[in-house]
Order: sequence, then structure tokens, then C-alpha cells
Amino acid sequence: MAQQIHYRPEQAKRPHPETQDEMEKFEGRIAEINGLLDQLYESGLMRWVKDFVGAMPDVSMIALESMNTPQGQAGMRNLLVLAKQLGRIDPDQLERTFDAVNKGMDRAGETADGKHDSSYNPPGITGVFKLLRDEDLWHTLAPVIEGVKAFSAESQRQESGKSDTSQNEGS
Repeated sequence: MAQQIHYRPEQAKRPHPETQDEMEKFEGRIAEINGLLDQLYESGLMRWVKDFVGAMPDVSMIALESMNTPQGQAGMRNLLVLAKQLGRIDPDQLERTFDAVNKGMDRAGETADGKHDSSYNPPGITGVFKLLRDEDLWHTLAPVIEGVKAFSAESQRQESGKSDTSQNEGS
């Protein structure tokens, strides 16, 4: 049987310049990964992840047991309904709405704490009549009133749809 020849030309011993560049990039990436791992280890996050992964079978069993209850199933269904409804809302509109809610809650808290003076502290019946004639107040309340009316109409529509369905099933 023939023996393998161990002779290699000089050019075969040296890497190509493109290969050398790739090796340098690769070594730089390895150094960055090692630095990241060092930081994760020093911060304690690596230990937490290791412990969590080690406890994964126990965690998953607890999660599955809690999901196998009527409350767990209802909770998951509620989360799915919430995700579906959030998908219908324009993100910019949702952000503006939450910003307005936060501003309103801040103002209500400031007014309750006495940090903000409200012009709506009138005493007695005459104060109520003044409020009824305040045009700015009505412009402010109009969106809230319309929102409550739409909510009520949709609730009644859904309730009448349920009663129609139950009547049809009883027939």
C-alpha cells in the first residue's frame, strides 16, 4: 500500500490574505463574546439564568398545573382577547390615550392634595348652576360622555345578542 506524502509547498503553509482577514474578524468577535460573558457573570445574571434553566422542569410543571385550572384557562383566554383587541388599536392613538389618562390622574391627585387650585369648588346650588353654564367644562366632558354612551350602546347590543341566541336555543 502506498504511503502518504507529507510534503507541502511553501504557499500552502501560509493562509491566503482573505482568510487572514476573516480570522482577525473572527478573533475580534470571540473577544467581544468573552467580554460579554465576563460582564454577565460579574453582574450575577449568568448565575440567575443558569439557576432558572436548571429549574425549568419544575417551573414548567408549576405553570402547566396552574394552566389546567378553570382560572388558568380563563386567564389565558382573557390574555388572547386582550392581545386581539390591542391589535386593533393604532399604537399612536393608544399612546396619546395613556398620556392623557396619566395627565388626568396627575391633575386629579394634585387637586385632591391641594397642590392645584380648581375653579370648580363652588358651594351650594348657585355653584351647580354656574357649572351647568360653563362652556369649557362641557367641551371637556363631551368626549367622556360620548365614550360612555358608545360603551353602553355596545354593551346593550351584545346583551340583546346573547338573549336572542338563548331564546333561539330554547325554542
